[in-house]
Amino acid sequence: MAILGRKEIKDKITGGNLKVEPFSEDSIEPASYDCRLGSVVSAGRGRHEWQDSDEFVLESDSWAAIASEELFGLPKDICASYGIRSSLARRGVIAFGGPQIDPGYQGRIFVSLYNPTLEPIVLKRRQEVLSVIFYEVSSADDRGYAGPYQGQRDFPSQDVEFMMRMRSRNLADVIDNVETLDQSVKTLAENLKTLTSDVHEIRRLVDDAKPWLKVIGWILGVAGVAAVGWVVVELMQSFFGGRP
Repeated sequence: MAILGRKEIKDKITGGNLKVEPFSEDSIEPASYDCRLGSVVSAGRGRHEWQDSDEFVLESDSWAAIASEELFGLPKDICASYGIRSSLARRGVIAFGGPQIDPGYQGRIFVSLYNPTLEPIVLKRRQEVLSVIFYEVSSADDRGYAGPYQGQRDFPSQDVEFMMRMRSRNLADVIDNVETLDQSVKTLAENLKTLTSDVHEIRRLVDDAKPWLKVIGWILGVAGVAAVGWVVVELMQSFFGGRP
């Protein structure tokens, strides 16, 4: 299975064997084709309307599903794989999609994006976001792709509904978490202060009791000596039958 180079990609597209619409020769790389950002559905927010802005902000710790602007039509002897462009990957964006596009597929490419960083990432309309690599299949299957996504040009309604239900953490959640952490730190500091005060009080009581402890120790010592003497006397009396 050979990877198509720039010339092969251009020849197959211009010859009508491989469909890429709209096609731009400037998007052909040495061994791939860069496709552009089309529709966007954001987690918890729904569809992004480009007429409102030519920019879409992928917030920190948030998800979005994107579709390629291009429609692809693969012949039965060509399959493809794709990945996020390095310019976005280096900024931390993670892309999730299928392992490959099967021969015979007709439709757009759909990918989920996730921003795990602490910074919002701005995506622009028709920005080159994915690199598609085409492979020539050594033994083509006459059937081609016939799965549920054949001919897909837009997000299925169930996917849009799912993205609307999906909840990503937002700035308010982060602020709440920070406030909770701050309160926990304050409580810990107060407990530590109380514990330190208790230790100081115990140390003061011990210092105050030292003179009495010395007296008690002296009394116990005397009592101990007296007790030993008494035991010795009792033993001698028992042994000799009388007091010495």
